[in-house]
Amino acid sequence: MITCYHGSPELFNKFDLSKAGDGTGIKFGFGVYLTESEASAVHYSQPRNLPPVKDHYLYTVEIPELTDDNHLVSAQPVPESIVKRAEAKLGQAIPQKTTQLGKEFRKWIGMALTNSKKVSLESEKAAAAFLDNIGVFCNVWPQAQVKPDGLKNYAVFDAKKVHILKIEHFEGKLKGEKFDMIEGSKKEVKI
Repeated sequence: MITCYHGSPELFNKFDLSKAGDGTGIKFGFGVYLTESEASAVHYSQPRNLPPVKDHYLYTVEIPELTDDNHLVSAQPVPESIVKRAEAKLGQAIPQKTTQLGKEFRKWIGMALTNSKKVSLESEKAAAAFLDNIGVFCNVWPQAQVKPDGLKNYAVFDAKKVHILKIEHFEGKLKGEKFDMIEGSKKEVKI
């Protein structure tokens, strides 16, 4: 299992994808957004579209291990095994140019399933459900684009694949454009 973090201004005991995209959008696909960086999770606990709130929650979670054919990497070619499974399920060939980057493949799948010409929440939901159905559980991208081998971020397509290990409450504050935890405010929450 991989240990990751999720930050939110909401307290809950299971992830609910009906709220996906509310805080930071769906730039990397539809799903539960997680990171290997606790500081990044804290930062994203303050939604960009809301005024600062006092109470925040840090979720420590586990997700399945990555294998060669169970995830997409946004800026890398899609493994041939995933392309073949997708083509078999769709009953059609997938243009090779869309298989060169995981993000383009995901977008193409969603638009093909919804018969749309542009990416939307509905096309991303369709892509997530389809990919999860063929054994691809998440999209992965580096936390820092300049450090592709560093910490990773994840969009897990099915919330049931995210297991909450611990929830901590903390208070936060804005420092210019950056949102941080107030030192000493983190306390574990029992639900």
